[in-house]
Amino acid sequence: MTSNSFRTILILAANPKDSTHRRLDEEVREIDEGLTRAKQREQFHLETKWAALPRDVNLAIMESSPQIVHFSGHGVGGGLAFSDELGHSQPVDAQAIAGLFELFADQVECVLLNACYAEEQAAAIAQHIPYVIGTSQAVGSEAARAFAVGFYDALGAGRSIEFAYKYACSSIRMAGISAELMPVLKQRSTTPSPKSPAAIAPLLVNLDEPEGQVPLDSALYVTRPPIETKCYETIVKPGALIRIKAPRQMGKSSLMLRILDYAAQQGYEVASLNFQLAEQEIFSELDQFLQWFCNSITWELNREDKVGEYWQGTLGSKNKCTNYFQRYLLTGASSPLMLCLDEVDAVFQYPTIATDFFSMLRAWHENAKIKPIWKNLRLVIVHSKEVYIPLNINQSRLMWGCRSSCRRSPRRRWWIWWSATG
Repeated sequence: MTSNSFRTILILAANPKDSTHRRLDEEVREIDEGLTRAKQREQFHLETKWAALPRDVNLAIMESSPQIVHFSGHGVGGGLAFSDELGHSQPVDAQAIAGLFELFADQVECVLLNACYAEEQAAAIAQHIPYVIGTSQAVGSEAARAFAVGFYDALGAGRSIEFAYKYACSSIRMAGISAELMPVLKQRSTTPSPKSPAAIAPLLVNLDEPEGQVPLDSALYVTRPPIETKCYETIVKPGALIRIKAPRQMGKSSLMLRILDYAAQQGYEVASLNFQLAEQEIFSELDQFLQWFCNSITWELNREDKVGEYWQGTLGSKNKCTNYFQRYLLTGASSPLMLCLDEVDAVFQYPTIATDFFSMLRAWHENAKIKPIWKNLRLVIVHSKEVYIPLNINQSRLMWGCRSSCRRSPRRRWWIWWSATG
């Protein structure tokens, strides 16, 4: 930074009320205090926009003409989570954000995305802006605040953006944060030189078609906007239910894994159950099947098994199972409970059990409209075959259909239905 330069820093802060709370006011205050005591404090002007709506962002950048734009909040599904008029999350995808910064490419020199999972957005913005900082993983509030404070401390001391980035990384590394969670500095893309066949070959070897679920960090997972974003928006709503249906080997479980990971980021208790793990004798009668179901979820949640206590008396199996969830698993939860049921096709082979089981799940979903405790249950149901049992949700809406899957397989269509109780 030259001695006669002047930089406006625009901080866009968004913490929608349906997202995990972050102490953004403390982060902004510490940044302001750091710049105030800096040697070159007269060379910085700080502007802040709170509870930023998407339209506020365009106007704020145009009016304040910042050289540095700092977003503090949440990353979600390949975008950033701003607030809508009611204070709920309103994701804006990476390409829309990149398109905005393209308009101000001759003005903005650095964008800092102090939000989880913002590396994809950073890469898109870096097509137009010289320096962009984002993270590829979930980072805690303390680490995010420490990075921001260290970054601006270095800028206030007259250091370059590259030095400020390294200094901020050093600050949170000294606090014991893993190197894998460090923010990434991306610079404006330049035209790459052609690669030799020898350089390309290792990449081709690493891109073999995987079998089964695609890991969270896999380069083979292809996002399908707005599928992921809609799922993330839905799963945070009380009593939410998402149903994912597609042919086998089309990436359903990979999408489920990402919904599960997003729920865990929100602080939810999460449990997943693959019905292919159930032995055939489990399906011999409904009572045995529901006890296995309750035992399995209890084990996944690392809770004490109390199925025997709730399986006393003359109530039917569905009532006992419902009471177990309502009076034990949901009542004892400190946060919403996210339940993912994968490969439920295994249940379809037993029509009597399937009819009773899915009608019970439907009743749980309906309970969320009248019983507050059931609002804490979020369900994701994944299957391959079309079925004619009480799994359909009358008020569901068709969310998305596309002719390609999460694993680059053309000529196939997959659908997601969702329903949420407000």
